[in-house]
Amino acid sequence: MVFEASNDKISFMKQFFSVIILVANILVFIWQILDPTGQMHIEYAFVPAEFFAGEKVWTIFTSMFMHGDIMHIIMNMWFFIVITDNCEHAMGHTFYLITYLVSGLVGSLAHAVSTMIPIWGPMLSSIPSLGASGAIFGLMAVYMILYPSNKFLLLGSTRAVSAGYFIATYFIAELTYAFFALEMSGTAHFAHVGGFVAGAVLAIMFKAVRGSSYMKKKK
Repeated sequence: MVFEASNDKISFMKQFFSVIILVANILVFIWQILDPTGQMHIEYAFVPAEFFAGEKVWTIFTSMFMHGDIMHIIMNMWFFIVITDNCEHAMGHTFYLITYLVSGLVGSLAHAVSTMIPIWGPMLSSIPSLGASGAIFGLMAVYMILYPSNKFLLLGSTRAVSAGYFIATYFIAELTYAFFALEMSGTAHFAHVGGFVAGAVLAIMFKAVRGSSYMKKKK
């Protein structure tokens, strides 16, 4: 877990799409754990084989708001809270929401495409995947590009590291896991990679148009 080393004085409560997304994830998780069958409504998770067959295509969206267990949602929402206020403040509400959703969708598509790789694809194409990680990795890329000099504190450490260094290192680790763990770890690493790349592309486009003007916005 990480924290921002200093308060950037951006009011989280003013970032209403961030609040809506956070509440939506929590409410969906409560709905999952109340599933009387005990299956956590797994039928709404994303299954690549079904997607390519044209079945339950809508799960590419619903799966973005689902989580597998309590630690899954805590870890995702923790990092989301750390970075989301900066991202929405900088990009503006509408483009922020587009970035979040596009990153999540591209992440799921990247995972689906990875199941076409002969080495492990057939074993994974029928396994449901779920979680906000692809979208959150997209926001990580945005944060890295727009606020690379911000400082993060690692839990249990007093040493601050730059956001750019921390997030780039994290991404390299995910990229390594994606290609060498063969997606057999139970984590859809290619979804993380796809979401990150999508977020990075959108952040670069945003910065090319807006320059550094977002840094002067009233907090």
